[in-house]
Amino acid sequence: MCNLTLYKQDEGMNTPHNLAMEATYINHNFSQQVLKQGDKHKFEQSNPFVQGDNGNIASVGYRYRKWSLGNNIELVSRTEHDAVLSSSSGELSYINVKALNEWDYRCCNGVEWRRKLDSQRGSVLATELKNNSSKLAKWTMCALLAGSEYLKMGYVSRYNIQDSSKHVLIGTQQFIPKEFASQINLSVANAWGILRCIIDLCMKQKEGKYLILKDPNKPVIRLYLLPEGTFSSDEEDEDDNSSEEESTDEDAEK
Repeated sequence: MCNLTLYKQDEGMNTPHNLAMEATYINHNFSQQVLKQGDKHKFEQSNPFVQGDNGNIASVGYRYRKWSLGNNIELVSRTEHDAVLSSSSGELSYINVKALNEWDYRCCNGVEWRRKLDSQRGSVLATELKNNSSKLAKWTMCALLAGSEYLKMGYVSRYNIQDSSKHVLIGTQQFIPKEFASQINLSVANAWGILRCIIDLCMKQKEGKYLILKDPNKPVIRLYLLPEGTFSSDEEDEDDNSSEEESTDEDAEK
């Protein structure tokens, strides 16, 4: 069981923002709690984001991979493994660990996990696929891109429906990413095709700053050209703050 502080008392715990935060925290905690503590697998290269002797970072392994998309276009991506699984023969398999969470089955036409998960796990997964198809497709593609041999998912439910700060693990399920993609009707070839179309569209545009936005009501992605200087105010504020800190340090040394 994990304790989380997610929302203010004057806000509803089932608002979209709070539900998103709840799912994010559950995924982060679950992916670390199911690991065997003290037994780590190390890659040849150290973690590029660790500075100093900080040993309290989350368990993750980065794998950089490159694909050729044709027409002299190469894609380089930093993919992630959440853990390794050791077989009896000592062979290691990389896995991705994710968590599906139940918040209130009465509000999303779902089934009660505590009563139905053991006997109707397929129905529970089908309901999650109906309500969160994009999330499951994303997890599957991430596992495929990383080359993970397994995708392990946990079913996490609120300890009490009226309290989003305490959760309990109901069960787990393990899939082979390629087989799971076929099970949820995810076409990997179509996913690569969509990516290539977006790249081709971007390559045709003049140099500048653009925003890619998914239309909320249609299966359409829109590309917007942003005016010059958009979002630059935040960067300027950061630069100003760093300059102020530097000048303060200089004054202190004097």
